[in-house]
Amino acid sequence: YSSGGGGALVSGVNDMSIAPRPTVLPDSNGETTEMKNGVRPRTERESARDRAVLEAWASMGDTPREEDEDDDTGEEKSNKPNSSPCRPLRQRDRSDSCAIEESLSLLPMQTTLPGPKLICFDGDQTLYSDGANFENSPKLSKYLYLLLKHGVTIAVVTAAGYEYQAEKYELRLSGLLAYFKERGLEGEDLERFYIFGGECNYLLRLGNDYKLHAVREDGPGGWVVSTKFFAESPGNWSDADITSILDRAEACFQSSLKDQNLRARIIRKKRSVGLIPKVDEMIRREALDETVLRIQTELDEAKVTLPFCAFNGGRDAWVDVGNKRVGVQVLQSYLGIPAEETLHIGDQFLNTGNDFAARSVCPCVWITSPEETTYILKSILRLAGVPLMALMNTPLAATCENGGAESAAGGDKEVGKKIVDFEEADRRSSRVMMDVYTGEYITKMSKH
Repeated sequence: YSSGGGGALVSGVNDMSIAPRPTVLPDSNGETTEMKNGVRPRTERESARDRAVLEAWASMGDTPREEDEDDDTGEEKSNKPNSSPCRPLRQRDRSDSCAIEESLSLLPMQTTLPGPKLICFDGDQTLYSDGANFENSPKLSKYLYLLLKHGVTIAVVTAAGYEYQAEKYELRLSGLLAYFKERGLEGEDLERFYIFGGECNYLLRLGNDYKLHAVREDGPGGWVVSTKFFAESPGNWSDADITSILDRAEACFQSSLKDQNLRARIIRKKRSVGLIPKVDEMIRREALDETVLRIQTELDEAKVTLPFCAFNGGRDAWVDVGNKRVGVQVLQSYLGIPAEETLHIGDQFLNTGNDFAARSVCPCVWITSPEETTYILKSILRLAGVPLMALMNTPLAATCENGGAESAAGGDKEVGKKIVDFEEADRRSSRVMMDVYTGEYITKMSKH
């Protein structure tokens, strides 16, 4: 995959080094046809079908390439020269959703879609902008909803650590949770959505009330108890070892702050310590990298026994007890999903980033923005069996545009209705803001 949305996710599709085909093959009616030069001639019925598809494609206002180049953030593009005048972007987005759901309903009945069974995501700069909340991303919301609805487990493995204060994670994901509620996601589909705070320290799961709830740590079925069998599991950490790591990290932060004359402050949490900028100040990336490299060297030389992650967060630097390797491993073990069926998507894969550790336990996709994440999920849906043509135009899609047809999957909800007013959600959430570093609420006064 290459940045910009044009790279291939699968290689080898044009590999011609395969065994020779038989000279006689059955056609679509079961009758055998002599092959010419290793290829069976197409029947009149197949040729007619292909012509019909091509004619339908030629009559459409949007080409496949234009659809790919469409802004996956869901924001309107005005004065786009090749856009169809009779199909506003919001209607196209809604009909896309109908088209994908119709295609998914036609796939063979199975527990999950072909492809990854567990997809883990970083938070900042992967699902939403750095330091922001998940608010105005209708297409990304739609693709996450469709993956959940068809058996894929979604987990946000984030360095944001608010312990088990679920409402603070909910604020960061407010637009996404609102989308799930409006679309009527329910039951086991909802419960396949997890968030792992502090990289691997606080596991929460979405409930039928569309709120996050702490997953039990101890007792039968507790996630900490059931994953103690591997050495790095949080269930095997001692309080003394945790304190030792945080004390050493805090001392390094103090030294860096003084040596580099940084306009920053240090905050310490239960299982993390961070260097953050003072109000209206900025810490240069080089200073953050220098600080992280110092801490990594200090902790490596001290031969600490617990896993840790010292990373440059873009605007700040943190040391977490634990890392995303442990977080992904815990999820794989707790949910019974093997590494080869897991995918991690993130933006911090340098050795001063916090997604780097996940490379050792599952395949990873390195992205640079939420727009690229959206493109990756769209590609996963296509590779799972949703054809490109179905993403753009189907009979059901046209029905959805003309009025509120029901989903082909048998749902009783009106698909054509407006799903979520993301602008209104953004306006409401902006009234109450949260310091993403400390988790403290900041009430924003309205202007007069």
